[in-house]
Amino acid sequence: MQKHLWLLSTLFLSLALFTGCSSSASSNAPEPSPPASEIAAPSSESTSPPAESAAPAPESSTSPQDSTAETAAVQAATEYKNSEYTVKDYADVLSEESIEQRNDAMRSYLTEDFYQKAINNRYTALPLMVVQKQQMSVKPENLKFTLTDGTKKDIIELKYNVDLVLLNQKGKENKRVPMEGILTMFNVDGQWLVQGDRFDNAAFNKLIN
Repeated sequence: MQKHLWLLSTLFLSLALFTGCSSSASSNAPEPSPPASEIAAPSSESTSPPAESAAPAPESSTSPQDSTAETAAVQAATEYKNSEYTVKDYADVLSEESIEQRNDAMRSYLTEDFYQKAINNRYTALPLMVVQKQQMSVKPENLKFTLTDGTKKDIIELKYNVDLVLLNQKGKENKRVPMEGILTMFNVDGQWLVQGDRFDNAAFNKLIN
């Protein structure tokens, strides 16, 4: 009987120890990780840089002010050349009175410096010499201007091409002489005036010599 009690006591003690160890192991075991589908993903922020605003279109190298100035200079040059190369009457054109009238007519197109130079060198009288020599009137046709690289602020250089047309007594074309040259235009108090005229000296020499 005592032997059976001892065996039962030993059995109960073993069960108690086993139960205690199981409880301890259960409480210390790590909790299982949630499935991957339950893990919250971090908020996805864009890593690309913000789009930059479109760059402004490049500005034209020619400003509206420059374009207006060039137009005004060409207009002044056109009026000058049309007046200079138009001589309707070839009778007594080289008289002192005729040359003075010619100089006065050209003065409004020229700077004061170039006006004095033109008178002293008889530039203003060149077309008069042509009509006197050829005994024909003259007029310009196909006058064209091209802006050169010498253009600066308040100074514009214009290359010109023109046909000097010689007309007989009936007003019919007798001869056509192509000419070219370069005008230097100065802006003087808002008015474009001729400061220099590198005219076609060779072409004039053929007509007056």
